[in-house]
Amino acid sequence: MRPSERPLGLDLRPPVRLDLWATALAAGIVVGTVVPALALAVVLAGVIVCVGAVVWRELVPREWRLMALMAPVFTAGGVAIALAHAGASDPLAELAGMEPGEVVIVGKVSSPPVESGFGYRTAVRVDHLWHEGREVLRGGGVEVFAPDLSVGVGDLVRVDGEISLPEVGEDGFDYGRYLSTKRIGAVVEATGVYPVGGEAGWIGRVHRRTDVALGHGLRPEEAAVVRGMVLGDRSLIPEELDEDFQRSGVTHVLAISGQHVAVLAAVIFFGLRLAAVPPNARAGVTISLAWLYIVVAGAPPSAIRAGVVATFVLAAGPLGRQVSPLHFTTTMLAAVLALNPLLAYSTGFQLSVAAVLGILLIREPLNALVEKTVLRPVREPPRFLTNLFSVSLAAQVATAPIVAATFEEVSTVGVFTNLVAVPISGPILTLGLLGSTLGNIAPILAYPLNACNGFLVTILIAVARFAASMPFATTTTPGVTTLLVGLFYIGCIPVIAADRLFPKERRPLWASLLLLWTALWLVLVGSGSV
Repeated sequence: MRPSERPLGLDLRPPVRLDLWATALAAGIVVGTVVPALALAVVLAGVIVCVGAVVWRELVPREWRLMALMAPVFTAGGVAIALAHAGASDPLAELAGMEPGEVVIVGKVSSPPVESGFGYRTAVRVDHLWHEGREVLRGGGVEVFAPDLSVGVGDLVRVDGEISLPEVGEDGFDYGRYLSTKRIGAVVEATGVYPVGGEAGWIGRVHRRTDVALGHGLRPEEAAVVRGMVLGDRSLIPEELDEDFQRSGVTHVLAISGQHVAVLAAVIFFGLRLAAVPPNARAGVTISLAWLYIVVAGAPPSAIRAGVVATFVLAAGPLGRQVSPLHFTTTMLAAVLALNPLLAYSTGFQLSVAAVLGILLIREPLNALVEKTVLRPVREPPRFLTNLFSVSLAAQVATAPIVAATFEEVSTVGVFTNLVAVPISGPILTLGLLGSTLGNIAPILAYPLNACNGFLVTILIAVARFAASMPFATTTTPGVTTLLVGLFYIGCIPVIAADRLFPKERRPLWASLLLLWTALWLVLVGSGSV
């Protein structure tokens, strides 16, 4: 082909790397939300990188030059998003701050009712709010406290009660900030909550049918655990058992997380493939049903995160894009934070993101260490077995400082209990999802699946109780500050960087140093030495 006959197009040789755009944008959002005083410093850091790349061309590799030049654009964009959200008014919170007294609210229940010190509580999205006989507001969300709540998710209700701003607890817990991560601006102490229209919402009907379906073939305690795993509603799990799950380090299997969405998507995707559904249609149906499940489960932040990543991964094939787990994860992080920057304060969101990034960044060196130590007697250990150890350990290491700061104790047996809990939680969830689906058609259809599931759930409960009963099951970590949490992650950076800069043969060394650093940090904060 002569030069004049070459097709016109964009020449991307050498390749241009923009993988860090989402990281820069998310960093700007987090800093602009949590520590706005440092927002200017973050933007200036981006400017310095940009100027350095212009003045000193060898500062960054050639394929990363465009990313370096655009660093201040992305960081400034993230800060701008955070400041725009912070400057937006919340009419509902402003009304609650005026302490108007009695109001009447009509809206939809958006979370399952759970027990509280004041009877029960639930979240309600406000459609209409009346004060002194006239409608004054539409939109927003309130946390409703009432002596009795015989309603379900999606039900249209009328709430009579007194509205106010959430208060800071005696222990310093900022309840208002916690509610803001769920887009709730006020609390209502209700004197009455009444269904409107006489017909329950479809999500509430699904929850009720699922409760009935799980009653066929499962004991109440087992049904409560499966209900928590399938719907994310842990309100029926006995308090003692819930504490056992937390002490044993396996409470994450009860929360709607990336694992739940991944298992559901895999079951749907491969089921459709067995039915010879075309690839593009298969991806579209899987994405649609995954998001339907997320909505039914109450759309917790961890599920939304997983849904965004699943959407990227499944859409990559039809769109002809490569699958990059780390890039997809950071893109998800930027997208979700851009929608609601206050999620940066959500402990569940922090734990979810930390666990995923930990698995992506430190799993391989931990894999190498496991093969050299625990599985050394095995000549050629199966990949799934080394991954089982390393994934569990990576998630435990990455989330340890957040758990320590939030709950003031860290499970020391979680690495071992997860070796049992994680493998069986997948089948439990799969059987629970299938049983719930069939049970919504006819409850008796769920019996065979529930009967099989009951054996696995019994094992999960027994493991949690046995591990929690050990005297060394947890270590207390009182008074862990944000500075100490940041210090832990800063200490992990050299190890992660060394893993990528030095030969793979040294990976066991870097993993050993990482585990040593984690143990040292826990010992120091547990003893109160720092």
